[in-house]
Amino acid sequence: MTTTNERGAPPAGTRTHELPIQLRFRDADAYGHVNNAVYNTWAESARIALARDINPPLGDLILARIEIDFVEQVRLEDTVTVQTWLERIGTTSMHVRHRVLANGVAAAQIRTVVVLYDYSAMAKRPFTDDERAALAPYLAPHAGDA
Repeated sequence: MTTTNERGAPPAGTRTHELPIQLRFRDADAYGHVNNAVYNTWAESARIALARDINPPLGDLILARIEIDFVEQVRLEDTVTVQTWLERIGTTSMHVRHRVLANGVAAAQIRTVVVLYDYSAMAKRPFTDDERAALAPYLAPHAGDA
């Protein structure tokens, strides 16, 4: 398992994928606070962006687990970015970390596990060597690997 510093930041030396989020009026309640369910959508968008931005791009990912820690409120007028990096790449799944920043301040920490899936075969599939190599820069160093 990797370690993170204060407020869920990635470990030193970890490359992150950054996705700016366009907030929508419907994301917030009458008081202008972003609804907690929206964070899951942001994490999904960030995972998809990372999967498409690598070469070769990953295929379909199915969410197996999500865990969200809410740290600060996000308001409709805030500037939001999601940082994404990987904790682990397994045979057919990967552990993904997201940190939601609102105006540069950590607002949420999200952990997910996603499975690489082949819809034509209706089965999970292993990562190829090329996919692993493309994801490697986003893999956080493990504690004690220094």
